[in-house]
Amino acid sequence: MFREKRWSPWVAGSLLGVLAVANYALANRILSVSGGFEDLASLLATTLHLPLADSIFFSLVVPPQISFHLIQFAGMFLGALVASLLSGDFKLRLLPDKEWVDNFGPSRAKRWVLVFMGSVIIQFGAGIAGGCTSGLGISGTMLLAPSGLLFIVACFAAGILVTRLLYGRRY
Repeated sequence: MFREKRWSPWVAGSLLGVLAVANYALANRILSVSGGFEDLASLLATTLHLPLADSIFFSLVVPPQISFHLIQFAGMFLGALVASLLSGDFKLRLLPDKEWVDNFGPSRAKRWVLVFMGSVIIQFGAGIAGGCTSGLGISGTMLLAPSGLLFIVACFAAGILVTRLLYGRRY
């Protein structure tokens, strides 16, 4: 099973649900990784003695520390790496991929700009909503939090809208 390139969504979803419940039951924490980005930025800014390390945000709101969010973030990265190695699907490649080139042309700069803008928008939205996709979408929905349920509906609606805008009626 671990060597397969694609898992059944039923199996993957069930395992994710078990992981979310176990994380909550054993560590009294929800799955959430967007805080890991902030913790990593705080650690790097402090370690590299960057001027922003002295900001109120990094000194009071997100002080440099190895937090639970950062550990989850590292675990997510390492888990994805191990899964891709076990399935034989690991490869280093530069974007854009074939689907992007077929639809939008070969410009790597265009792809990187749009990916960056999309990442900023979803991180900004996560901040407004009070959590990230995993924190709100998985854990929030698991706990029946209204913000989690609204976030999932909004993500699906935005995904449908953006897909229609980018790809037209083909999808």
